[in-house]
Amino acid sequence: MLSNDVNVGFMIKNLKRVSVTIVIPVRNEEDSIITNLRLIKKQVKIPHNIIIVDGCSMDQTFSLVSTYTKSNKNVKIICTSPKKSGFKDSLDIGIDAAKTEFIVVMMGDLCDDPKTINKMYEEIQNGSDIVVASRYMSGGGKIGEPKFQGLISRAVSKTLHFLTNIPTHDVSNPFRMYRKKLLNSIKTESRGNEIPIEVIYKAHMAGAKITEVPTIWRGRESGKSKFRQLKVVPGYAKVCLWVLLNHK
Repeated sequence: MLSNDVNVGFMIKNLKRVSVTIVIPVRNEEDSIITNLRLIKKQVKIPHNIIIVDGCSMDQTFSLVSTYTKSNKNVKIICTSPKKSGFKDSLDIGIDAAKTEFIVVMMGDLCDDPKTINKMYEEIQNGSDIVVASRYMSGGGKIGEPKFQGLISRAVSKTLHFLTNIPTHDVSNPFRMYRKKLLNSIKTESRGNEIPIEVIYKAHMAGAKITEVPTIWRGRESGKSKFRQLKVVPGYAKVCLWVLLNHK
């Protein structure tokens, strides 16, 4: 009898139906987005669509991706309006546009490892509602991370995991695979980098099955980071307080 790993590997290899959409919010990522798309094409072994949501870039991001889509029909780019160009707006637009059963949210700056999507898909086939790409579980890690950014992320994730016993060590990483039906049922109030924390805890409180797989996160090598170190603190503090007050 075949093991579960062999069964899943065989299923992925022979899968033809597209059931996964990768949503990538971007802004001014001309230095990395095409490299990222090429890596996804090479390393993601399951049939997939990609939706790039451009939050009104001021560089050549939109033009470069538009050209790429001409020879890669599974890739689509949507440009937001100036009034709806924030991180949450881009996520909402990409998720609404996706028509598949599963959605992956990942960044466009090469920090997320596309190969992890294959492991996420294996895990979600076992009945999970959310699969987190975890940097802080065994086998996960970070390379080239700014110190203050890492301190905030690690402290928030480890503290909330310890205090609430949520079944992931990495509550702050937006790189995840979701069942779209679940995402559609979650209403969020956050607007910035703290959104992943609010989503994961609202899903947890609603009884969603959450699992994680290890991933290696890499710091930006080109372009300018969108992570504003001091600006994220109030949002993180607010959502963390909400979690602690509402945790049962």
